[in-house]
Amino acid sequence: MITPNKFIPFAESSLGYAEKVHAAVEYPISLGELYKKTASSLDSIELFLYAIEILYLSNALQINLTTGIVSRC
Repeated sequence: MITPNKFIPFAESSLGYAEKVHAAVEYPISLGELYKKTASSLDSIELFLYAIEILYLSNALQINLTTGIVSRC
């Protein structure tokens, strides 16, 4: 995980990217579609995965592992 510090601003940290991904989940959406929707604002798929992990562990997103559908809690 990339945390904000003196050299990395909040917007470029994992938490900043998590904020962008969370804002993109307006309705239940598949992981693939969510990545396509947010890919332009993320630098890599790794940052997308960090953001998904943070949001899932903080119970901000719910992910159905069978169908791959992401929704807000």
